[in-house]
Amino acid sequence: MNNPKCPACDYVFPWREALKQILGPTRRPSSLWGAICPKCGADLKVPMSRVLLIAAAGIFFGSQTSTLLLLGEYTAFEFWLAKLWMIVGFYAIAIFIFLRLEPVE
Repeated sequence: MNNPKCPACDYVFPWREALKQILGPTRRPSSLWGAICPKCGADLKVPMSRVLLIAAAGIFFGSQTSTLLLLGEYTAFEFWLAKLWMIVGFYAIAIFIFLRLEPVE
């Protein structure tokens, strides 16, 4: 699992603190997700290409697991709800694997 760290001072963010900042409101138009290093104050961002990689991984792997859902008896609503939860779950896993912070230019 990738621990997000500041490229300026190598401070390793605790996951809870990092996600609170990164998934919060955007401070800069240059990135979708951003954070400020609590140790050195560097303004950091998650590049849009990395955000798209996280989203694509979540959607792809979450939707590919829908074949597993067919092993049980589901109503149409239950099937789509379970499929949505799998996509959200894989999206969360992708955040922990692909997240990298870079200085804002």
